[in-house]
Amino acid sequence: MNRVIEALVDVATQASFRSVEVRRAEPEPRGPVLVVANHGGGLGDILTVIAGSRRFPRFLARDIIWRFPIARQVMDAVRAIPVSRRQDHGSAADNTGMFDAAYAGLQEDDLLAIYPEGESVPEPRLAPLRTGAARILLGAWERGVDTAILPMGLHYFDISVLRGRCLVQVGPPVLMSALVPGLPSDQPLTPDNHEAVQALTAVIADRLGDVVAEYADWDQRREYETAAAVYLIGHTDTSAVSYSDLATTAELISRADPALQREVRTRVKAYTAQVELLGVRDNEVPDLALTGVEAAGRAARVAAMVPLATYGLAVNGLPMAGLRLISMSGVAPATAASLKPAFALIGFPAVWAALGWWGYRRAGIRGAVTVAATGPAGLAAAVRVAEQGQLLFLIARAYRRANGTLLEQFEHARDDLRDTVAAALATAARPADR
Repeated sequence: MNRVIEALVDVATQASFRSVEVRRAEPEPRGPVLVVANHGGGLGDILTVIAGSRRFPRFLARDIIWRFPIARQVMDAVRAIPVSRRQDHGSAADNTGMFDAAYAGLQEDDLLAIYPEGESVPEPRLAPLRTGAARILLGAWERGVDTAILPMGLHYFDISVLRGRCLVQVGPPVLMSALVPGLPSDQPLTPDNHEAVQALTAVIADRLGDVVAEYADWDQRREYETAAAVYLIGHTDTSAVSYSDLATTAELISRADPALQREVRTRVKAYTAQVELLGVRDNEVPDLALTGVEAAGRAARVAAMVPLATYGLAVNGLPMAGLRLISMSGVAPATAASLKPAFALIGFPAVWAALGWWGYRRAGIRGAVTVAATGPAGLAAAVRVAEQGQLLFLIARAYRRANGTLLEQFEHARDDLRDTVAAALATAARPADR
């Protein structure tokens, strides 16, 4: 059952994200681990935490999920732990069973995952942490379990778009035994020690803050990441800019001198105005540096995949259209990030199951497996051809338009932006300086 769930998770991840990069400060520790992650991407955060973990996590999740038959079987299969929230149950909320299950899991060397903010946050910054994570750690410590705390920062380039990019930044783990000397010790270190709970929550917030980039809003984040892309393209030997480098550079811009931050945003607006005249969207900026040879290579690969992509579009058309409609619906970014993987987990397997049934009716088990496998293969080809074909078309159009005054204006706006970003980075406070 776990292999089936892992396969479905992989499908949902590939359908929802163009890339998920994982950057680790240190290897993931063995034994009992509590992953603490920010929660700004809705259901998508589950996919990215799984991607950032070496072991399949046991999530602490809202107990209302267990009310739905299919969801209940899935949550039980992955040994998730239900949480009773006051928002759902009022004064009747009781988490005695949740804490007991969490303590038992850590005693068995499980890797648990919790979002200490308590709910999905609609803006790209940390909300005040609740005390559940600290109480779990102290309860396990009381039972003789030295748990490793593993902070995990989830970074998204516009979580509302279909097939966006994500970085999972995994910070260095810290053992409870290393933190205990700094906690209030006038009372036993238990979940009922209010001062110790608050102090440990503050430590968790600091550790999580080191791996989470914070912005005023999604527009600011998108502008800083566009600025970072333009800067990196001009300061590297390759046209391929990883989202990890891009997100890190954008975060440094967010720590720069406030006056330079404002200037960066002004320069970004001037630059994107020129980019729009060329017919390219700002999220395609990193690809503007493609050379003719690179573009020709991409075009050849796209052409080779067209037959399989055509088939994939035909059989996966309905769920693909559903994902597109969610992206265009205008719902909040975090809501869109929840709806897309949930829809993908249902829509695509349903189509592939239908293909398998058709193959089974004609050629038995072998036919079922063979025909069902063409569903995900066709989907991968269709997505690749759609993304790369559109990109190549837009870049070709941009090159055709880029001449004379328009080209000069574009290059001037680009160079101004790069110079401003360089000045901002020179004043940026790095995590260790905060």
